[in-house]
Amino acid sequence: MPIDISRLSEDELLELNRRIVERLQFIRSAKSLTELARFSVGMNVEFVTDDGRTITGTVARLNQKTATVVSNAGRWRVSPSLLRPIPVVHAAASRIVTMPRRRD
Repeated sequence: MPIDISRLSEDELLELNRRIVERLQFIRSAKSLTELARFSVGMNVEFVTDDGRTITGTVARLNQKTATVVSNAGRWRVSPSLLRPIPVVHAAASRIVTMPRRRD
């Protein structure tokens, strides 16, 4: 549905612009929420910083647009699009048996 904007007044153009910006913000917000839904608090993740370092940490909090990741290098607020989940490697189940206390 093409719109001939050459016939719109200044007020109509401003209103159209406001509606376009509002729609774009809604689309970005929905995309961000979808990306955040892939993660949960306590999940191990990694991301690459602007200077090329790979940071590994744990999701401490999910904010509206970012995830707070805690690592040995500090706390980071990271866009979910930059995060990669790290699969949890389960160690072989140990066979620890609790023995009853000895009564002397």
